Amino acid sequence: MAIVTIVTIGTRGDVVPYTALGAALTATGDRVTVATHASLRRFVDEAGLGFAALPVEFGDGPLSSARLTSTLVAHWPQIGRAIAAPARDADLLLLAPMGLLGYHVAEARGIPSMGAFLQPLEPTRAFPPLILTTNSLGGRGNRAAGRAFRLLGQLPFARATAAFRAELGLAPLGPRAMFRRMERERWPAVYGVSPTVVPPPDDWPAHRPMTGYWWPPAGTGLSERLRTFLDDGEPPIFIGFGSMTAPGSADAVRGALKHLGRRAVVQRGAAGLSAEGRNVLVIDEEPHAWLFPRTAVVVHHGGAGTTAAALRAGVPSVAVPFTADQPFWGERIAALDSGPRPVPMRGLTPRRLAQAIEEAPAFRPGAAAVARRLAVEDGPGAAVAEIRKVG
Repeated sequence: MAIVTIVTIGTRGDVVPYTALGAALTATGDRVTVATHASLRRFVDEAGLGFAALPVEFGDGPLSSARLTSTLVAHWPQIGRAIAAPARDADLLLLAPMGLLGYHVAEARGIPSMGAFLQPLEPTRAFPPLILTTNSLGGRGNRAAGRAFRLLGQLPFARATAAFRAELGLAPLGPRAMFRRMERERWPAVYGVSPTVVPPPDDWPAHRPMTGYWWPPAGTGLSERLRTFLDDGEPPIFIGFGSMTAPGSADAVRGALKHLGRRAVVQRGAAGLSAEGRNVLVIDEEPHAWLFPRTAVVVHHGGAGTTAAALRAGVPSVAVPFTADQPFWGERIAALDSGPRPVPMRGLTPRRLAQAIEEAPAFRPGAAAVARRLAVEDGPGAAVAEIRKVG
C-alpha cells in the first residue's frame, strides 16, 4: 500500500476528475488524500478519500485567469505549507498544473512526484499552446510557443516560490531551470485526456501518456422535475455555459430558442440563462452523465470536462467558446465529426446559434462513433498502471 497525496487547485472541473483517479488508486490498495479547496470537499468525501484543505478560495463569479493568478500569488506560501502537511506521510505526490508547488515539497521530503493533468500541455510541433490560438504557428513555432507559455505560467509565482524553497531548505531553482531539470530527469506525468479525442503527436513524450478520461461518479440521477420533462416528449436541446458569462449570451440563447421553437433544457449557470415557453425547462445543477444521453444536441462552452461528457454521451454538440482552452476543444469536436465548427462567444447571435443547432443532428453518426471508442477506454486504470511505475 502506498500513501498518495493529490494536489489540485481551481474550480469543480479541476477537482472532480482527480477524485475518480483517487478512487481507482484506493481500489487497488492505496490510501489517498486530496489537497484542495474546502468549498469542494464534498466531492472528495463522496469518493471516500482523505481531505486536506488548501487555504485559498476564489469566491463567486467567473474565474478569469487574472483573478486566479492574483488570488494564488497572495496565498502562495500558505498553500505551500498546506501541501507540505499531508505530504509528511506520503509516498508520492500527484500534482495538477496549478499544484506544481508540490514539486518542491516532494524534493524537500525526498519522495517522488509526478504530474496529473487534464489538458494536453506538452510543447509539441503538432499544435500551439491551447490558450494561445487554434491556428498553427508551424512546427517549430508551435513547439517554441509551448515552451514559452509553460514558462510564463510560472513567472508570477517565481519570487514566492523562491522564498518557499528557501523555507524548505532547498537551493534556488527558477522556473526555467525547473523545467529543464524535469526534462532531463524525464519527470513523469499522466494525462486524463482520451487519445481518441487528442491523438498523441509523434513528438509527445512516452513518459507522459494520455490515459483516457478520468470519469467522475455518475451521481444519484436526475431530479424528478427534469426526469418528468424528459419523459414527456422528444429529446430536447440542452444549452448551458457553466461558470462562463458574457454580455449578450442570455439574449442569444433566448432568441435562438424562440426561432427554433424546439423543446429545450436551459441551465442557468453563471450567465443566468433563461427562456420562456411550455417546451422549455430551466434548471440548475444536474449530472451531465445522466442528462446528456437523453438530449438531441448539447450546446456548451467548450470546457474540457463538458466536452468530454458530451462526446461520451454520443450526442452532437455545439461549442460556444468563451476563453482559455475552450476554442481548442471546440475545434476537436468539429475534427471528430461530432458537431459543427464552434461558434465563438464574441460573434454569437441568435441566428448563428440557431443555425449551428439546426446543423448539429447531421453529426450524430460521428458523435456515436467517438462514444463507442470512449466506452472501451479505462482512463483511471491506465493512469494507475503508469503511477505504479513511479511510486
